Amino acid sequence: MDASYDYNFFNAPAFGSLPRFASQTINGKPTFGPAVPVAPLRYADDGIPGGGFNLNQLKVVLERELSKENKLDGAFRFDLMLGQDAGLGVPDAVEGLGTANSTTFGLNTSTIFVEQAYVAFQIPAGENHRVEIHLGKFEAPIGFEVLERPGNLNFSYGLFFNNVEPFVLVGSQIYYVINSSWRVRGGLVDGGFNTSRGGYPYFGFLDNMVNQLPTYLVTFNLDYESANKKLLNTFALLYGFNGTNPPGFGTSPSAALAYPGAYANGDIIPGPYNNNGTYMELNDFGSWIPSFVPGDKLMFSFELVGGFYNHAVAPSGITALGLSQQQLLGIFPPFPFSLGYDGPTNWFGVGLYQVYKFNNYFSLNLREQYLQASWNSYLEGFIFPANIWETTLTLRFDIADNLMIRMEGRTDFGNHVLDYYQPNLLVNPQQIGLKGNGLVGSSSGPIVFGAIEVVFTY
Repeated sequence: MDASYDYNFFNAPAFGSLPRFASQTINGKPTFGPAVPVAPLRYADDGIPGGGFNLNQLKVVLERELSKENKLDGAFRFDLMLGQDAGLGVPDAVEGLGTANSTTFGLNTSTIFVEQAYVAFQIPAGENHRVEIHLGKFEAPIGFEVLERPGNLNFSYGLFFNNVEPFVLVGSQIYYVINSSWRVRGGLVDGGFNTSRGGYPYFGFLDNMVNQLPTYLVTFNLDYESANKKLLNTFALLYGFNGTNPPGFGTSPSAALAYPGAYANGDIIPGPYNNNGTYMELNDFGSWIPSFVPGDKLMFSFELVGGFYNHAVAPSGITALGLSQQQLLGIFPPFPFSLGYDGPTNWFGVGLYQVYKFNNYFSLNLREQYLQASWNSYLEGFIFPANIWETTLTLRFDIADNLMIRMEGRTDFGNHVLDYYQPNLLVNPQQIGLKGNGLVGSSSGPIVFGAIEVVFTY
C-alpha cells in the first residue's frame, strides 16, 4: 500500500483565490474570469494544484511463477490496483465533463484497475535455452519506470512515463533466453495504449482499427545482464505500421509552424483525431554499479527515448469555424485552418539517475530528465515546441523490511510547463471537439513539487 502527502506550489483550484485572465470576447470586449492551473506534463495525480493526502495505490498480486528448471511448465500473473493511480488505467477516468463546473480532473481513490492478467508457458529449447510465451495484459516492455511507484527510484513519475510511453499493452510476448546474459523478446499487441478491445467507445473505434486499417503494434526487446549483475541494459522498440488507437494525437497545420497544442489528448487519454501513419518509438535504458565503490553503494542509470508519428488530423468542429468566429468565441489559440490539418510529430528525451546508498536504512536518489518535442501536439494540452527540464531529489528511508518512507522535492522548468484554463461558456465542446476549457495563460516555471510517501509491503 502506497500513501502520500503531495504539494504543488501553484494555485489550488479555489475560485476565490485563482488569478484572473481575459477569456472569451463578447461584443468586441474581453471578459475576465478565474483560470485553473494545469501542469500538462505531470502525471495527473502528481500535478494536482495545491496539497493534500493521497491514497496512491493498493496493489494485490497473485502469481504462480514459472519453474527455474528448463522444463515444460505453465504459470499466470494477476495484478489488481486500487486507488488514485488506478484511475489512469481506466479510459476517461481522469477527464471532467468539460463544463463550467467541471475541470479536466476527475481522480477517484475508489477506482479499480486490472493492471496485468496473463498466462505464461515455458518450452525447453535445448540444454541451456528456453522459450517463454506470455498471452494477455502486461506492463509495456518499454521505458525505465513502471506504474508501481515503489519499483521506481523516485516517488513521482518522470516526464517520459507520463507523456511518451504506454504503461500497459494487451496481446502476446515471446521470450527466448539465449544464455545467462542475453535474452530477446518480441510480440504483437493491440494498437491501443493502456487498454484493449473492451467495448469502450473510443469515438467509434471498437475494432482496433483506424480508417478500416488494423492498428496492431509490434514490440521488440534485447536484454543484457552481466555475469556479476552490475551492468544491465535493455533496448526496446515499439512500431505501429498503421498508427495507434488511441492515443489522442493532436494537430499540425504546417511544417513551418510550431503549433500550440491545446487540442491533443496525449498517450493516456483517447482522442478522435488520429490518422493512419507510421508510429515508432525507440528506447534504451540501463544501470551500472561501479566496482570501485565499496559495498555497491553507488548506481548510475540512464534512459534514452525518441520517436515519431507522421499523421494526425484536426478537430472537425474547429475547421468549420473561421478565424473571426474563433476570436469572437475566445478560442485560444485559434486554429489556422487555411494551412491544412495533417502533419508529423517527433519527440526525444534523455534521463539520468544516480543512487547512493549510505547504509541499509538510508539512500539518496537523483533524477534529471530532458524532453523535447516538435511539430504537432503529442503531449496533452501542451504548447509547442516543448523543451522541458526536470530535476528530482528523493531521500529514501528503509525503516524495516516491509516499511519504506520517501521524501521528495522536484522542479520542472522550460517552455510552458504550467498552463491556465477556464471554461468557455460560449462554446459547446462537443460541437468543436474541445474539452470546453479554454487556454488563457501559460508559464515556463520553474514549478516546484514536494511529497512524503509511506509504503507498506506484505
